[in-house]
Amino acid sequence: MSYQRILSRWICLVVAMASCAQVHAQQASEKTSAPDAELSRRDPDSPSSNVLPPEEWQRLDQAVDRSLAWLATQQNSDGSFPTASYGQPGVTSLCLLAFMANGHVPGEGPYGNRLDKATRFIMSCQKQNGLVTLNGPDGEQISRDVDDDLGVTAAYNHAISSLTLSETYGMARAKRAPEHAKIIDKALAATLEMQHWKKDLKADLGGWRYIIDEGENDSDLSITGWQLMFLRSARNAGFNVPQEPIDDAIKYVRRTFRSKHRTFGYETGQYANFTRAMAGAGILALAHAGYHNSIEARTASEWLLENTCNEYNGSNGVSLDRYHYSLFNSCQGMYQMGSPYWDKFFPPTVASLLAHQNPDGSWDAESLQRDRRFGNSYTTSLVALSLAAPNQFLPIFQR
Repeated sequence: MSYQRILSRWICLVVAMASCAQVHAQQASEKTSAPDAELSRRDPDSPSSNVLPPEEWQRLDQAVDRSLAWLATQQNSDGSFPTASYGQPGVTSLCLLAFMANGHVPGEGPYGNRLDKATRFIMSCQKQNGLVTLNGPDGEQISRDVDDDLGVTAAYNHAISSLTLSETYGMARAKRAPEHAKIIDKALAATLEMQHWKKDLKADLGGWRYIIDEGENDSDLSITGWQLMFLRSARNAGFNVPQEPIDDAIKYVRRTFRSKHRTFGYETGQYANFTRAMAGAGILALAHAGYHNSIEARTASEWLLENTCNEYNGSNGVSLDRYHYSLFNSCQGMYQMGSPYWDKFFPPTVASLLAHQNPDGSWDAESLQRDRRFGNSYTTSLVALSLAAPNQFLPIFQR
């Protein structure tokens, strides 16, 4: 999808908000600023909008507005959102995407200044080697001689944050556009370099994994999904992204599908983890490549209907199945698939999420102990992104 489409939708939203924005102009930096809850975020004529009655969409929008207002109160003075330092700027990027997915533009409207500050913080985290991560290897070349945990989180920070910068690029202020573009170009070079690191297994060709060289597998579906979205987003934004790396990544994604398990695995190996997060990631990746009707995507969608996200913050009986990450990938993937998968998956998911929102507008930190360290700015942003799937404001998630 082109940025012309997203720009026109944003312009319509900004015009509709003009009177509200004037009233709140002096309050733009206030922590409790919130958008007009009556603004339409979805195409009422789209079949995807028929899955909920109008009053339920209104409840959903109000819940999201409360979550964004709460997120605004959490933002730090440097523009970041709170999390463990090794989760930066990935978590800040997810928070920025959550605002943008609900129609908020950097530099415009009640959250404009905050989104600008978040963007500048993310940009400030880029290393000399092109990696976009607060903590990670610096220098002209990407060193893989880093702490294990840091090597894992730096890979996610780079992929998620590079995607976010690419999505914001089309709406960047003119005075910052050249700097913004330079950062994305360096991030692209780093991503393409990492895709071509030596693979011990032929099955891992085309994918990505951690900064560190660890274990038998040199690619995994989780990081590959984020890196692939970054490449597509950058290409949509006008950057020079060859088709071959995208095609190679899609081939890798398809190799993670296991007919026996009816879904996608975390890796290509025999003992890959089969989680809702990976089911959604595989569906989303193939849908973006035009494979909505592939046997892999349809089979994994059926699997997700049997392994729902209805039990809030639950692990679905799988020790490594992160609920909020699963929720995000599953909602985005099922929206891409459309009816009947979206129709069956989304309504009960919404009911569960609205029933478990905290009074302050947030959602709980991850139930999985290891991921609780990333806090509930992380989880709240993922819920807001999940509920925004039908909004279609972000080009990368447009069907």
